[in-house]
Amino acid sequence: MTTPIATTESSNHQLVLDFERIAHRSFELCMQALMKVDFYAGLLRRLEAGHSIEDELPVVATMSPAVVKLTVQRLKKQAELAANEAWELPNELKGSFVTTVHSTMTQGELIPQYDVDYIAETKVGQVRVAAKNWRRNVTVEVQGATDAIKAAYVQMVLAGLKAD
Repeated sequence: MTTPIATTESSNHQLVLDFERIAHRSFELCMQALMKVDFYAGLLRRLEAGHSIEDELPVVATMSPAVVKLTVQRLKKQAELAANEAWELPNELKGSFVTTVHSTMTQGELIPQYDVDYIAETKVGQVRVAAKNWRRNVTVEVQGATDAIKAAYVQMVLAGLKAD
Protein backbone atom coordinates (compact mmCIF):
# COMPACT_ATOMS: atom_id res chain seq x y z
CA MET A 1 0.00 0.00 0.00
CA THR A 2 1.06 3.57 -0.52
CA THR A 3 0.90 5.04 2.96
CA PRO A 4 -0.18 8.68 3.03
CA ILE A 5 2.45 10.91 4.58
CA ALA A 6 1.44 13.65 7.01
CA THR A 7 2.63 16.99 5.63
CA THR A 8 2.09 20.74 5.81
CA GLU A 9 1.16 20.86 2.12
CA SER A 10 -2.46 21.56 1.24
CA SER A 11 -4.73 18.56 1.69
CA ASN A 12 -5.94 18.86 -1.90
CA HIS A 13 -2.38 18.75 -3.28
CA GLN A 14 -1.40 15.86 -1.03
CA LEU A 15 -4.56 13.91 -1.87
CA VAL A 16 -3.77 14.32 -5.58
CA LEU A 17 -0.19 13.10 -5.03
CA ASP A 18 -1.29 10.07 -3.01
CA PHE A 19 -3.97 9.09 -5.51
CA GLU A 20 -1.56 9.61 -8.43
CA ARG A 21 0.77 7.06 -6.82
CA ILE A 22 -2.14 4.70 -6.24
CA ALA A 23 -3.48 5.19 -9.79
CA HIS A 24 -0.08 4.61 -11.44
CA ARG A 25 0.41 1.43 -9.43
CA SER A 26 -3.14 0.31 -10.28
CA PHE A 27 -2.54 1.01 -13.96
CA GLU A 28 0.61 -1.12 -13.98
CA LEU A 29 -1.16 -3.99 -12.20
CA CYS A 30 -4.03 -3.67 -14.66
CA MET A 31 -1.65 -3.84 -17.63
CA GLN A 32 0.01 -6.97 -16.21
CA ALA A 33 -3.41 -8.62 -15.88
CA LEU A 34 -4.40 -7.56 -19.41
CA MET A 35 -1.19 -9.12 -20.77
CA LYS A 36 -2.27 -12.38 -19.13
CA VAL A 37 -5.72 -12.03 -20.72
CA ASP A 38 -4.08 -11.66 -24.15
CA PHE A 39 -1.83 -14.65 -23.48
CA TYR A 40 -4.77 -16.88 -22.49
CA ALA A 41 -6.88 -15.61 -25.40
CA GLY A 42 -4.06 -16.65 -27.74
CA LEU A 43 -3.93 -20.07 -26.12
CA LEU A 44 -7.70 -20.46 -26.54
CA ARG A 45 -7.47 -19.54 -30.24
CA ARG A 46 -4.78 -22.17 -30.72
CA LEU A 47 -6.83 -24.78 -28.84
CA GLU A 48 -9.95 -23.99 -30.88
CA ALA A 49 -7.90 -24.33 -34.07
CA GLY A 50 -6.85 -27.79 -32.93
CA HIS A 51 -3.21 -26.94 -32.17
CA SER A 52 -1.24 -28.05 -29.15
CA ILE A 53 -0.11 -25.60 -26.46
CA GLU A 54 2.42 -27.97 -24.90
CA ASP A 55 5.31 -25.72 -25.98
CA GLU A 56 3.97 -22.84 -23.77
CA LEU A 57 2.62 -25.08 -21.00
CA PRO A 58 4.34 -28.49 -20.84
CA VAL A 59 2.14 -29.55 -17.92
CA VAL A 60 -0.86 -29.92 -20.27
CA ALA A 61 0.72 -32.94 -21.96
CA THR A 62 -0.86 -35.18 -19.32
CA MET A 63 -4.27 -33.45 -19.35
CA SER A 64 -7.27 -34.08 -21.56
CA PRO A 65 -8.05 -31.39 -24.17
CA ALA A 66 -11.38 -30.56 -22.50
CA VAL A 67 -9.73 -30.00 -19.12
CA VAL A 68 -7.01 -27.88 -20.73
CA LYS A 69 -9.57 -25.69 -22.46
CA LEU A 70 -11.64 -25.24 -19.28
CA THR A 71 -8.49 -24.40 -17.30
CA VAL A 72 -7.34 -21.79 -19.82
CA GLN A 73 -10.84 -20.26 -19.89
CA ARG A 74 -10.85 -20.06 -16.08
CA LEU A 75 -7.39 -18.47 -16.02
CA LYS A 76 -8.45 -15.93 -18.65
CA LYS A 77 -11.54 -15.01 -16.60
CA GLN A 78 -9.40 -14.62 -13.46
CA ALA A 79 -7.04 -12.30 -15.32
CA GLU A 80 -9.98 -10.21 -16.60
CA LEU A 81 -11.27 -9.82 -13.03
CA ALA A 82 -7.78 -8.93 -11.80
CA ALA A 83 -7.58 -6.13 -14.40
CA ASN A 84 -10.64 -4.43 -12.90
CA GLU A 85 -9.74 -5.24 -9.31
CA ALA A 86 -6.36 -3.58 -9.79
CA TRP A 87 -8.16 -0.24 -9.45
CA GLU A 88 -9.54 -1.08 -6.01
CA LEU A 89 -7.97 0.74 -3.08
CA PRO A 90 -5.86 -1.12 -0.53
CA ASN A 91 -7.89 -2.72 2.28
CA GLU A 92 -6.87 0.00 4.73
CA LEU A 93 -8.61 2.66 2.62
CA LYS A 94 -11.70 0.72 1.53
CA GLY A 95 -13.59 1.87 4.61
CA SER A 96 -13.04 5.52 3.70
CA PHE A 97 -13.73 5.45 -0.05
CA VAL A 98 -16.22 3.74 -2.35
CA THR A 99 -14.65 2.75 -5.66
CA THR A 100 -16.47 2.70 -9.01
CA VAL A 101 -14.62 1.45 -12.09
CA HIS A 102 -15.76 2.06 -15.68
CA SER A 103 -13.77 0.91 -18.68
CA THR A 104 -14.22 1.32 -22.41
CA MET A 105 -12.25 0.01 -25.33
CA THR A 106 -11.96 2.65 -28.02
CA GLN A 107 -11.71 1.32 -31.56
CA GLY A 108 -8.13 1.31 -32.78
CA GLU A 109 -6.65 1.52 -29.27
CA LEU A 110 -4.72 -1.26 -27.58
CA ILE A 111 -5.23 -0.10 -24.00
CA PRO A 112 -8.69 0.29 -22.45
CA GLN A 113 -9.64 3.65 -21.01
CA TYR A 114 -10.44 3.49 -17.33
CA ASP A 115 -12.51 6.05 -15.48
CA VAL A 116 -12.33 5.38 -11.75
CA ASP A 117 -14.18 7.30 -9.05
CA TYR A 118 -13.19 7.12 -5.41
CA ILE A 119 -15.86 8.77 -3.26
CA ALA A 120 -15.46 9.58 0.42
CA GLU A 121 -18.32 10.68 2.61
CA THR A 122 -17.07 12.86 5.47
CA LYS A 123 -18.96 14.68 8.22
CA VAL A 124 -18.44 17.96 6.34
CA GLY A 125 -19.23 16.77 2.82
CA GLN A 126 -18.41 14.46 -0.06
CA VAL A 127 -15.04 14.21 -1.79
CA ARG A 128 -14.70 12.73 -5.27
CA VAL A 129 -11.32 11.64 -6.57
CA ALA A 130 -11.40 10.86 -10.28
CA ALA A 131 -8.58 8.83 -11.83
CA LYS A 132 -8.54 8.45 -15.59
CA ASN A 133 -6.19 7.04 -18.13
CA TRP A 134 -5.76 7.68 -21.81
CA ARG A 135 -3.26 5.28 -23.26
CA ARG A 136 -0.48 5.26 -20.65
CA ASN A 137 -1.24 8.72 -19.24
CA VAL A 138 -2.95 8.72 -15.86
CA THR A 139 -4.57 11.84 -14.42
CA VAL A 140 -6.13 12.46 -11.03
CA GLU A 141 -8.56 15.20 -10.05
CA VAL A 142 -9.99 15.93 -6.60
CA GLN A 143 -13.37 17.59 -6.21
CA GLY A 144 -15.05 18.73 -3.02
CA ALA A 145 -15.20 21.49 -0.45
CA THR A 146 -11.90 22.42 1.19
CA ASP A 147 -13.04 21.17 4.61
CA ALA A 148 -14.30 17.90 3.14
CA ILE A 149 -11.00 17.35 1.30
CA LYS A 150 -9.10 18.01 4.51
CA ALA A 151 -11.34 15.54 6.39
CA ALA A 152 -10.90 12.87 3.69
CA TYR A 153 -7.13 13.32 3.80
CA VAL A 154 -7.14 12.99 7.58
CA GLN A 155 -9.10 9.73 7.19
CA MET A 156 -6.44 8.48 4.75
CA VAL A 157 -3.56 9.40 7.05
CA LEU A 158 -5.23 7.75 10.05
CA ALA A 159 -5.97 4.62 8.00
CA GLY A 160 -2.32 4.54 6.89
CA LEU A 161 -1.13 4.88 10.48
CA LYS A 162 -3.42 2.07 11.66
CA ALA A 163 -2.09 -0.19 8.89
CA ASP A 164 1.56 0.31 9.88
